[in-house]
Amino acid sequence: MLITSASNPRLKQLRAALRDGWPDSQGRVQIEGPKLVREAIQSHLQVEEVFVSESCRRDPGIQALLRQIPGKPEIVEVSDRLFPTLVSTENPQGLLALAKLPSIQLGKLLRSASMLLVGCELQDPGNLGTLLRSAEAFGVEGLLLTQTSVNPWNAKVVRASAGSIFRVPCLGGFESTQLLRNLDRNGFRFAAATPQAAIDFREADYHGRFALILGNEGKGLSEEVLTRVQARIHIPM
Repeated sequence: MLITSASNPRLKQLRAALRDGWPDSQGRVQIEGPKLVREAIQSHLQVEEVFVSESCRRDPGIQALLRQIPGKPEIVEVSDRLFPTLVSTENPQGLLALAKLPSIQLGKLLRSASMLLVGCELQDPGNLGTLLRSAEAFGVEGLLLTQTSVNPWNAKVVRASAGSIFRVPCLGGFESTQLLRNLDRNGFRFAAATPQAAIDFREADYHGRFALILGNEGKGLSEEVLTRVQARIHIPM
């Protein structure tokens, strides 16, 4: 199937569903480019649809990648002229997949995890993606974001995470005070990262159930949050 018309209902529906970057009504997220699609496959995400540009479809490497996708998803070919209208990147890579996210329940995560990362009003998508990479490297079992934080499925976040977002559960939209109460009820200790802290991060106690709280890039953490933590840590510069 080759789509050559900008008014094609399929493309219009796709643009509308993914305009804000959140998962669509079927719980699917947009994954762009061969590297991230490969990461999604390796992370066992269920790829349901693939949109590929004409020229990319002829690439032997892309053909091999498409054959690796389990379940034989529908592959829709889009003209080279139209494909850039489907993605937000300045230099489209010609490949866009829609993958189903696994269901993540906060209650189950709080019962099973021993180390979590909490982001309070994080704004920069590149920062969040980098944090997700570091979180996976250090064994963090989930990242929780408060209200007004950047959308974790923003295309820039997904790219900056280099696939870590497919493996580290990430939930957002929480009210900070209520979230910390919930964590406290589940036995978590809190440490806040702040430049004014007295404890070197290398000397902090990370044993037991532990949540590291990071604040907004400009204003940091509020006093309301800081009064609830057991330790304040910093990275010496």
